[in-house]
Amino acid sequence: MLIPLAIGLSLIWLIGRGAPWNAKLITLAITLAVVLLIVLLERSGNWPDAFRR
Repeated sequence: MLIPLAIGLSLIWLIGRGAPWNAKLITLAITLAVVLLIVLLERSGNWPDAFRR
């Protein structure tokens, strides 16, 4: 669980290098929203079976 989190944060950092602070916050918010959406879809049973391991 920690490795994907570290990879995600490092990607956000790499994308945000040289960007203004508000662009970094927007990138972080969008990333967290996508992760939350995926978790909610998986927990509710609406996640496609083709994406499951």
